[in-house]
Amino acid sequence: MAITTTTQLPAAVQQTLGRRLLSVKIPYLIHTLAAEKSSLPRGGGRFKRFRRYNKLATATVPLGNTGIDPAPQNATVVDIDAQMQFYGTYVQINEQVC
Repeated sequence: MAITTTTQLPAAVQQTLGRRLLSVKIPYLIHTLAAEKSSLPRGGGRFKRFRRYNKLATATVPLGNTGIDPAPQNATVVDIDAQMQFYGTYVQINEQVC
C-alpha cells in the first residue's frame, strides 16, 4: 500500500482537522420495513423454516339464525426456508493527525 505524504495533498486538505466526524449517509431502505427480524439459536444451523397459512376463500353464504353451519374450508400451509447469510468488511486507516 502506497503511503501518501502531506506534500502530495492539495492545500485545501492540509488544514486543521475538525474534532467531530460527519455523520454517515444512510439509505432509506423501504424493502426492510416489512421484514421480520429473527435469530437462530447457538448451534442451530444456518436454515430456519417459517410457516404461514394461505388466505381463505371469500365467504358467500351469510350467517343467520337458521342454525345451519356453512361448509368448512381447509387451511393450506406454506413453508418458507430461509438461509442465514454472512456479510462483512473492514476498514484500514493509517494516518497521523497532530
